[in-house]
Amino acid sequence: MSKITKKAFAKLDLGIHINPNKSKDGLFPVSYIDCQLDISDELIFEDKKGSIEIVCDDPAVPRGEENFIYRAALLLRESVKNQNLGAKIILKKRIPVKAGFGGGSSDGAATIWGLCKLWGIEPSETDLLEFSKKLGKDFYFSLFGGLAEVKSVGRDYQIKPLKSDLSFWIVVVVPEEEKPSTAWIYDHLNKVGIGSQLGKFQKLKAAIAKNDKKVILANLFNDFESSVLGHFPVILEAISDLAEAGASGKIMAGAGLSVVGFFESQIKAKQAAKILERNPKYRKVLVSKTKF
Repeated sequence: MSKITKKAFAKLDLGIHINPNKSKDGLFPVSYIDCQLDISDELIFEDKKGSIEIVCDDPAVPRGEENFIYRAALLLRESVKNQNLGAKIILKKRIPVKAGFGGGSSDGAATIWGLCKLWGIEPSETDLLEFSKKLGKDFYFSLFGGLAEVKSVGRDYQIKPLKSDLSFWIVVVVPEEEKPSTAWIYDHLNKVGIGSQLGKFQKLKAAIAKNDKKVILANLFNDFESSVLGHFPVILEAISDLAEAGASGKIMAGAGLSVVGFFESQIKAKQAAKILERNPKYRKVLVSKTKF
């Protein structure tokens, strides 16, 4: 029996700039600077004629059509019009669920590459763009990974790879409290508080090109953060706790509710994690490293 194994890496947004003026389709144009973390899910793909079966060790992962793995598999199969294709997909979940790290999207991207190999398919660039229009920006980024600037205008995405010789040790803090959907976050955006930090976005991109850690850390920003803070005070508490534990940079992950702290070394990150693990507000505290 053929068996393919793929890793799906967590995504971290270093900068999120939201244009407050919606595009024609009613969506906010957004620019991101994204990287990956070494926190990863593992996916194992096995032949199974005619049906898609997903097995997962985490009960929090949605099943059926809400699952990015299932949706990606169906889209790929439909693109080649062969209903006899099938797979058993075993997901070993390690990326925190619904925490701002794009784990579902990354799993979906890994599914495309894993099933392409299992089924002997060569997807075209047009296919990948069409899949992305249905599965979203984080899926599109995860198809390529690394470090990149990603622009989203409606369902059209552009990606520009960035280069850096740097890496950062980070501590991920995941609150016990769970966020509502990302759609809910968009519906509750503070329009006054977004779109004013384009200068930071440009400084962040320039600092990455120059491998300037200090300037990168000074220009981390997330336009979702000001809106989410008003509804979930635990974000501000996590930022404060990370600062007290010695983080030199702090940022909310994606649309929340996790918060990430940047540390000078693995030793300092591990020391901070030990302190934060004792706090009952947090269901997970992880030490990780950026994959630039």
